Amino acid sequence: MKHMNRRQFIRTGATILGAFAASSITVIPAYASKSRIRHFWWGNPGRDKRTFGVISLFNKKNPDIEVIGETVAFADYFAKLSTQIAGRNMPDVIQQGYGTFIEYVRRGAVTPLDRYTGKLLDLSNMDKAAIRAGTVDGKLYALSTGANVHMALYNKRLYEAAGISSGKGFDPYGWTYDDVKRIGVAVSKANKNSVYGTDDNTANYQNFSDFVTQMGIARMFSDDGKYLVPVEIVEEYWHLWKLVRESGATPPGKASAGLVDPPMSEWGIVTGLTATSYFWSNQLVGAQALVKDEINAAMFPNTSKKIPGSYIQPSQFICLTRDSKTPDAAIRYMNSFVNDPEITDILGLERGIPENMLVRRALKPKVTPTEAKSVEYFEKIQDKTAPLPPPYPPGANEIEKTFMRIATGVLLERETIPGAAKKFVKQASFILRRAG
Repeated sequence: MKHMNRRQFIRTGATILGAFAASSITVIPAYASKSRIRHFWWGNPGRDKRTFGVISLFNKKNPDIEVIGETVAFADYFAKLSTQIAGRNMPDVIQQGYGTFIEYVRRGAVTPLDRYTGKLLDLSNMDKAAIRAGTVDGKLYALSTGANVHMALYNKRLYEAAGISSGKGFDPYGWTYDDVKRIGVAVSKANKNSVYGTDDNTANYQNFSDFVTQMGIARMFSDDGKYLVPVEIVEEYWHLWKLVRESGATPPGKASAGLVDPPMSEWGIVTGLTATSYFWSNQLVGAQALVKDEINAAMFPNTSKKIPGSYIQPSQFICLTRDSKTPDAAIRYMNSFVNDPEITDILGLERGIPENMLVRRALKPKVTPTEAKSVEYFEKIQDKTAPLPPPYPPGANEIEKTFMRIATGVLLERETIPGAAKKFVKQASFILRRAG
């Protein structure tokens, strides 16, 4: 496996590094031979480069451990992980998301971390909310690598060419679906439909989940595993995006159907097909690296009632798996991943805003202009977000894929919106019953 060369780092000062030294735990067991551990994550070129850089540095700093990195695209990650679980050959450390990790807890695929805390694992400077987010039934199963939230990414040049700019008919922190349609039409017309104003989010499950909360439904799942979203809300969401599409603000339905859940290299804002795409705040850095024009940040759109829909959550977790043969070595790596100032310097903000307060303090003077936008965005949305709901139950990931599949049929006009909405809710309920 190809590893990145070690970076040279600029020390941030004796005070911060001294604080890190005081808070870090450096118990190093004596190993008879080098321990080999595997770290598996979903990635993109930017994330992969940073993570392999971390692995290279960690291996140099810990000669008794060899970390081997494994990465695939998001679309392939969970299928490969399921195969590994069935074969009982999971990597030692895996990446998980807030919406999926509880399923792996219930399956017994990941291991509690509590017996390592205060020993090989230092949580003393981690945000309490991040620790709560990784805790299930009173046990800690996951370490947050950074805070994350939904973000609309828009091309500043294309907006301004259409007469649209922040403060002039456009509020990035309070725009509505009507604004999306109006601005999208303006951008499409200004570019004679060679660039459309916005992605079509008919099949975007993240946008849908925000919309559900904006409509006053605080949770999509009940404690006893029932799906709480009524058919009428699904219909309303798809009708809303149909109106945006029919206005000319988005690409035609067939074009959008071919771009459901695309890799970053195929995002509308990256390829130049659209001026606005909707993903996650931690992805701003990676997207900007692929786009010549300046990309700016906005919240996902809201309804006219302005009920908050997005919520701040862990960007990703790292978890210790059931199949690890050298868990102590894996925990040392995980501890460095969230606490070591040189390693977190390599990671930057690509996996989200760090949850360790000392890491945030050390990184603040070093952030790039794009990373600074992410920090500013987080500061401005603090009073505009919804409470974080409990982790999603087993089956939630399959429900998301089902939503995207049925919504693709809506984009292709193979199904009516009322019929598709009924089908989705029925299948979502069945998936939860089967998973429970």
